[in-house]
Amino acid sequence: MLSCLFLWTGLATAQTTTIQGRVTNATDHAALEGVTITNLSMPVAARTDNQGNFNIRANAGDRLKVSLLGFKTLEIAVPSTGNLHIALKEESQQIDEVVVTALGIKRQTRGLTYATQQLDGSAVNDARDNSGNVMSSLTGKVAGAVVTTAATGPGASAKVVLRGNKSISGNNNALIVVDGIPYDNSSAQQATGTTYNYGTSDGAANINPDDIESINVLKGPSAAALYGSRAANGAILITTKQGKAGRYNIDYNGSASLDQVNLLSKFQNTYGRGNGGVSGTNVGESWGPQGQTYKNNVRDFFENATSFNNSISTYGGTEKVQGYVSYTNNKIGGIIPGNDLKRSNLNLRVNTELIPKLKTDVKLNYVNQQIDNRPRLGDMGIPVEVYVMPRDMDESELKDFEDIDPVTGEPQRKYWSGSAVYDNPYWSTNRTSVNEVRDRITALGSATYQLTDWLNVMGRFSYDKYIDKTTGAFYSGTVSLGDVRPGGKYYETHARYQERNFDLLFNGNNILNEAVKISYNVGASSLNREYSSFQNMANGLSVPNEFSLTMATTPEFLLINGYQRRLNSVYGSAQLAFFDHTFLDMTARNDWTSTLKSPHSYFYPSIGVSTIFNEWLKLPSWISFGKLRASYTQVGNDANPYLLQQLYSFGLGAGKGFISRSPIKAIPELKPELTKSYEAGLDMKFFANRLGFDLTMYKSNTVNQLLFLGLPMASGFSRQYINAGNIANKGIEVQLTASPIKKEYLEWQTTFNFAANTNKVIELHERTKRATITENTKYASVVVNEGEKYGDLYGYKWKTDAATGKYVVDDSGLPVVEANQKLGNFNPKALLGWSNSVRYKNFTVNALIDTRIGGEIVSGTSAYLAAFGVADYTADYREGGLVLDAVDVSGAANTKAITAQQLWTRVSQNGRDAWGEFFTYDMTNVRLRELSVSYKFNLKNIAAIKSAQLMLTGRNLFFFYRGKSKLDIPGIGKTDNPIDPEAALGAGNFQGIEVGLPPAVRSFGLNVKLTF
Repeated sequence: MLSCLFLWTGLATAQTTTIQGRVTNATDHAALEGVTITNLSMPVAARTDNQGNFNIRANAGDRLKVSLLGFKTLEIAVPSTGNLHIALKEESQQIDEVVVTALGIKRQTRGLTYATQQLDGSAVNDARDNSGNVMSSLTGKVAGAVVTTAATGPGASAKVVLRGNKSISGNNNALIVVDGIPYDNSSAQQATGTTYNYGTSDGAANINPDDIESINVLKGPSAAALYGSRAANGAILITTKQGKAGRYNIDYNGSASLDQVNLLSKFQNTYGRGNGGVSGTNVGESWGPQGQTYKNNVRDFFENATSFNNSISTYGGTEKVQGYVSYTNNKIGGIIPGNDLKRSNLNLRVNTELIPKLKTDVKLNYVNQQIDNRPRLGDMGIPVEVYVMPRDMDESELKDFEDIDPVTGEPQRKYWSGSAVYDNPYWSTNRTSVNEVRDRITALGSATYQLTDWLNVMGRFSYDKYIDKTTGAFYSGTVSLGDVRPGGKYYETHARYQERNFDLLFNGNNILNEAVKISYNVGASSLNREYSSFQNMANGLSVPNEFSLTMATTPEFLLINGYQRRLNSVYGSAQLAFFDHTFLDMTARNDWTSTLKSPHSYFYPSIGVSTIFNEWLKLPSWISFGKLRASYTQVGNDANPYLLQQLYSFGLGAGKGFISRSPIKAIPELKPELTKSYEAGLDMKFFANRLGFDLTMYKSNTVNQLLFLGLPMASGFSRQYINAGNIANKGIEVQLTASPIKKEYLEWQTTFNFAANTNKVIELHERTKRATITENTKYASVVVNEGEKYGDLYGYKWKTDAATGKYVVDDSGLPVVEANQKLGNFNPKALLGWSNSVRYKNFTVNALIDTRIGGEIVSGTSAYLAAFGVADYTADYREGGLVLDAVDVSGAANTKAITAQQLWTRVSQNGRDAWGEFFTYDMTNVRLRELSVSYKFNLKNIAAIKSAQLMLTGRNLFFFYRGKSKLDIPGIGKTDNPIDPEAALGAGNFQGIEVGLPPAVRSFGLNVKLTF
């Protein structure tokens, strides 16, 4: 049908000539991109490019209709000679917004049939998160986005979940797309339990905020369907800056910031080291007598961290060639001594139209990132070593962390007790280190040729490669890792990733008649990904503390991993526009992936409708805009490689070594996860666009989850993979926008985001009704139960008496617990973000208040504080007298008095195996996430400087409210959460349980922006 249409169009215009022209803004004479020029005398249309230029077939005297959202529509006659220069006047009563959608296609928001949310680059550039990860700065700014940043210091990984978790064992992170190309955001070694870990960076940590022009969030599968299986969880589209025609400008952006400990556990400052109220030597706990304490000994360990950002860019060009070059240097400090990040980013982009109708775009980006002394988190982490120090320990004693062996001259570990489990935190920061270096280069090249007035073709190639090297050095005598052999430990881990992507895309648009237009895209792509990693280990050094692989007493070759995978795709989309106010969208994509069985194929379509009803209904004049939309999509989620066939591994051993088979049975009939999603929305604007809202309701079901089934020992396997399960997510998203004040010298803009998601596990498998997110059982387990919710937390709970409802205690008056009881769920019930921007003359104040409602976290940090007698709540009942309002196992009222030490050492189980309910906290919190005050200088008399801005910034300044413990212990009450309720050990699926997290920080910054 399309072929016939194209033929008819070609015949109808065969006798016409090509008219050239340019469209600009009548106010500032800037070029206008995306203007539609329609020949009313024949079914031909054209659009302007980013320089405002267009070509259209027409005869002298033909009437041309020139239209762009936000501008008054104009009709003109084609002159007999000469080119056209058209100036459009702005129209305040219309909605003016063009956004980048899937595959880098620009579309007008009025025609979209799904929900998106666009942010300016300043949203992630002004008040930056101290993690150095651009994704962390999205918190509170995108309705429905749950952003989790690992607490592993500068360069930490960040996870963005849109519209709820969908996959039990797979990826729940939104896809990141930079300039139309998917950007690898994988991160290795994210925490899967409470044992010690260092974490790693992800891909998003390499994105330079200074180069970002805009961000568009495609929240649901419908919006991201054209990206295929990688975008089943939605997509975050980042558009970077490029050159513009005109004289070259130079931009400088410099900032300095200071991070201070903001939220620290509350400690008791009455009792020193000892047990049972009696002081003792070689004791680490603070259950001793009253005495001199040092209330700031924990706080004083953590440093005030400084960060510096310097970025310079130049951009400009001619009508034919435009260029953009930037260099950015970051130094981000951590609050744990010795931890920092140094990052350099070099970016080059050139756009050309040297040959008529042929446009090219070439971009090169290089990143070098170095992270020194990554902090060790978890139950043997550095923060735990700090938190449990005795309350009567002063700074000089704490810093006395080593002796020098008089014979060897080597340092020897010192600790304030006889513990063979914990190290002095200064030993950990000075005598252990994990350092990470990454070199990354990305290249993008595209060429677009205008075949006809209504059809162009684009070929695009991208290449992404990074090389990581991680080194670990641990002095002889270190005990916190549990495995350091005599002489010390040293390792080098090498990882290499590369990705090549090629796509070919045809883009067309035609006018079928006066009432109907069609635009369409048809393309194909090929994606190749390769990864390899290995580790050289020297655990035990022949020369003590000489950190070199050549010193290994027993060399080992470990963590050998790698894969090659390919994904080939064809896809297409079409939009029919009826009377330019009602739209029908259709997309289809088929993937062929190497990770599935033959024929390796799966298909997914989408369909959507929208209508601008204020243009065909007679509504009151105060209604400026109204749009209804609805869509349905089906999208897959690709599986990991090498699950189809049984895996074997080689290990070193006697003779030539040995080969072992994986204990997990392969799944030759592997299917991709499949998500079906529905959404509907209403977008309204009132009072000349001064007030508006965007409401979205959605529902999705994800089936074919990859689960494990236990197998009998006789089978030769411990577990096997199966495809099963159905997880449902439904929810609501609301974005309210308003401009209460809009005057020449005073303007106030406010935005309110709200989102609530409900999750339910509809079905698992007939042979298993529970799946675990990870194998961790410390403090709690993160499980998925059929009929319940994704992310439930199960662990030990204080037993209650069935007859009276009171808690049960044993003969000693101490709590009795039951195993495998539900403690909560780590997902929030709702998210709110309220941002305000007030401008008075040259001053602008921006503020963001961020709220999380609901969700629970089990705190191992709190358990350690209780076990060692350092938490503030352990100060009560030191001498006894606590009678818990409970009953004994016979149902009789409890009369046994206990001490604080008896209670807290029982329920904390030495800190490492605590009973979860006693340390479960409500994650609800309201905080002032961001605050900035800026001033733009008037520089009319300074020719060399075009603009200048000075800005003061603050981030995570304080909490308005923070949830307490879920358990109200009789006689003690609810306790304060010792950590940031949104902090996490890692950015993977393991959430809701923490131990050994560093304290939360607040940031103060000064920023200078100059344009020359």
